[in-house]
Amino acid sequence: MLKNIFTKAFVFAIILFVVSCDKDDSPDPENEEEAITKAVLVVTNTSDNSSETYNFEVEGHHHDHDDDHTDDGDDDDVDDHEGEHMEVELESNSTYLFEITFFNESDPSNSIDVTKEIIEEADEHVFFYELTDSSITIESAAGDTIDSSGDPIHLKTEWTTTSAAIVDIVAYLIHEPITKTGVSTRTDLGGSTDAEIEFEAHVE
Repeated sequence: MLKNIFTKAFVFAIILFVVSCDKDDSPDPENEEEAITKAVLVVTNTSDNSSETYNFEVEGHHHDHDDDHTDDGDDDDVDDHEGEHMEVELESNSTYLFEITFFNESDPSNSIDVTKEIIEEADEHVFFYELTDSSITIESAAGDTIDSSGDPIHLKTEWTTTSAAIVDIVAYLIHEPITKTGVSTRTDLGGSTDAEIEFEAHVE
């Protein structure tokens, strides 16, 4: 009798242990990454503070763009270039401020600025522009976010143009890069891509 009671108690204890382990292995919903559906790039000419805004639609980890281009002047015209890369017009021998922000607009009635979360997790992120031409140089701008190691994450950058050129650009928001310095291509940084946009810089 006592043996049967002990056996049942032992089996019951094993069942409780297995159930407890299954609960502990369940994913923590708080650790899920925020979705990014839209990127907004503001380009400002530092000589006269004129600016233009470019909106990119981002879908999952394969990021498309809607080629909406909004001029911040008096006429807020929107040019749709379906099937083409966005064209960012720049002047030669000039300096520009580029500022990128990210949004989650999965719910059209509730636009969430994901940039705040990226800044809070600066150690885990970097934004990288991959260029096909050396007629543009890019460096961190005043007001850019700096991580705990003193490295900028390049949400705000200063672009300096030289001669006329058409430059293909792919830009990446990278999660957990293996390095943030001394890189020339996307593959140098490692990590995973949270968002990707493409455009052409026309330097005239």
